[in-house]
Amino acid sequence: MSPGQPLPLSLEDPAPLLRWLDGTGPEPERLEFLALARNWVHTAIAKTRRIRPEVDEAWGRMLQLARDIATPEHQETRSALLQHLMADGRLTVDDLAHKWIDQLVSDITQVESVSRTLAERLVPQEELEDTRHTIRYVLVELLRNTVQHSLDPRGGLVSADLSVFEGNRQMVQVTVADAGIGIPESLRTLHPSAANPRVALERALWPHISGTFEEGLTGTAQNAGMGLFFIAEMAKLTGGTLLIATRGATLVLTGSSDGISAPTLRFIDPQGTGYPGTLVVFELPVGSVVDYPELIETIKDRAKARTPQRATHRWLRFDPAPAAAAAFEIRSRAEDTAKATALARDELVPRIVRREPVLLDFAGLDIVTQSYLHSLLYEPLRLAWALRTPIYVTNVAPAVRSTLDLLENYALAG
Repeated sequence: MSPGQPLPLSLEDPAPLLRWLDGTGPEPERLEFLALARNWVHTAIAKTRRIRPEVDEAWGRMLQLARDIATPEHQETRSALLQHLMADGRLTVDDLAHKWIDQLVSDITQVESVSRTLAERLVPQEELEDTRHTIRYVLVELLRNTVQHSLDPRGGLVSADLSVFEGNRQMVQVTVADAGIGIPESLRTLHPSAANPRVALERALWPHISGTFEEGLTGTAQNAGMGLFFIAEMAKLTGGTLLIATRGATLVLTGSSDGISAPTLRFIDPQGTGYPGTLVVFELPVGSVVDYPELIETIKDRAKARTPQRATHRWLRFDPAPAAAAAFEIRSRAEDTAKATALARDELVPRIVRREPVLLDFAGLDIVTQSYLHSLLYEPLRLAWALRTPIYVTNVAPAVRSTLDLLENYALAG
């Protein structure tokens, strides 16, 4: 390997790492490089160690090599690593990355707090609030997908890092890995035309594609099949990168950094290269999101363009509610889809059936994911349409209102 080549085990060329982890390729030639890899590499390995003893043994040897590199007798190895770091655009070993410890998330109640904490640690600056909101949104959606759909009893492993590159260019990267059934298997029963892993992986980026309902529908009471669609569109619009590796296939989506060139989507060869579960990596240039509400509005418009239309009357009302309306604050239930479903079932639906006005108060919430709002309002909205009974909302941030508009559009579409 010569200077000028990218570091091995990179997002640009993930095949060597993935083929080793899924048992179809050899152990990496230079284990010491793993010590300097981005957190996505460490997370992918850590989640695999429990199911492949040979990976666990190699990880132990890597840790020893990493410790040895610091000793004088390994000056030659250390110099070689520095050469590759410089060739890859990084400044020095010290500038490589600020890392946070991987954390297992196996319960839906952990999702919001872990996502918020990681986003705040990665991007604490107030002037980068829009970048922080975007990272938090991505983490919530990825972790919720893992907890609800992977069938990995230990849950998902999440990590994040912030790296500094030449010219003080900063990239934030978040990773979620599980050892579950994989995306193709989750779609197989209700989407038989997506039996090929590459087809299944590409369709997972479409709006309203989920293993919980058939293609052509727009969701169930708990699921809309929009999480990966939103994340993919975020990568496209911000010049970010999205890697998804699952059983039998891996894709890399690279967004446009100039707003002019088209995003690119490619599958990693050889065919069959994947991951023993699902691995998702989302990378974002720090500061690339300057208007988070506008980003959500743009994605909403893209989703609407691909969703059948039926609604001609708005049943979500943003004007003042009647004095007799039963009010429910949402902040204390934020991003807990179980609580959202319970609120809809136990409070909203019975009142709508009785044609009683209800008011949802979103005070204090700048970010609410589409998946959470779906759990809260998909069934109540369809019932409100059938019974011609509006649902009132108040204190809604612009990005939240955009997502509510999208939800109403597809909830009444089929």
